[in-house]
Amino acid sequence: MSKVTTLEQAAAQVPDGATVAIGGLSMNSAPMALVRELVRQEKKDLTLVAIVAGMAVDWLVAGRCVRRVLSGLVSFEGLGLAPNFRAGVQSGRVAVEEYSEHLLICRLQAQSSNLPFMPTKAGLGTDVLGLHTASGAVREERDAPSGERYVACTRLPVDVALVHAHEADERGNARVNPKLVWMDNEIVNAAARTVASVERVAATEAFTAEPERTTYPRFMIDAVAPAPLGAYPCSSFPDYSHDSEFFTAYSQAARDRGEFTQFFRERVVGPETWEDFLDANNAATGASA
Repeated sequence: MSKVTTLEQAAAQVPDGATVAIGGLSMNSAPMALVRELVRQEKKDLTLVAIVAGMAVDWLVAGRCVRRVLSGLVSFEGLGLAPNFRAGVQSGRVAVEEYSEHLLICRLQAQSSNLPFMPTKAGLGTDVLGLHTASGAVREERDAPSGERYVACTRLPVDVALVHAHEADERGNARVNPKLVWMDNEIVNAAARTVASVERVAATEAFTAEPERTTYPRFMIDAVAPAPLGAYPCSSFPDYSHDSEFFTAYSQAARDRGEFTQFFRERVVGPETWEDFLDANNAATGASA
């Protein structure tokens, strides 16, 4: 059975209130086509798990889809802060749980390993543990036999992981070129379901001929959504870079609520299809290789 579906159908499988893990690393390889469709479908009360994120989280907050964000960092890197995320947190509309990258990864690893927690020494002696005193999500403990202190990172269930890859076949085998997957493998391993947007659909023979290049085998991927330039305005190395002009225009518009509402409607959620969105932003020239 083919796992290839549309962006619309893939997003429709994400229920309100779900815990959704967003792939990519800040401005790199974020599943923007899938995220845009979540906003267009007006998803509500989502909990986002985003180890290091940026525009994807900002779109979802701007679309009022988000209740809570678990992250190590949300920003536009050298292009500034993520304005809607910042405003949402400052107003109290969006709750945030802050971790180091490694502590959040350990929580995901505990989930994927079916363990109550994953131990690490990262975080000992820092203030980050104090942020989680009430929940105990990450906490300092002592190993009785050795007397050593460690941090227990409790399991973090994920309903759906959204990742972007370069290609997949209809069976769900997916490939990132080169095989570097940032930290996306952690969210895929922890998730009950994973949807991959892809630049292109390839023949299964391309995967069986070089199985060592498969990033996610078919049993890890539940749906494949074709989306050329699917990470835009972020990058999908080595195919294309991020669009600095879009990031700058987006951030400038966010300084005024009325201006941003128009920008978001006309250049993000308003275009009917993903192809229309790319055309509205001159993406073919804006995202350069």
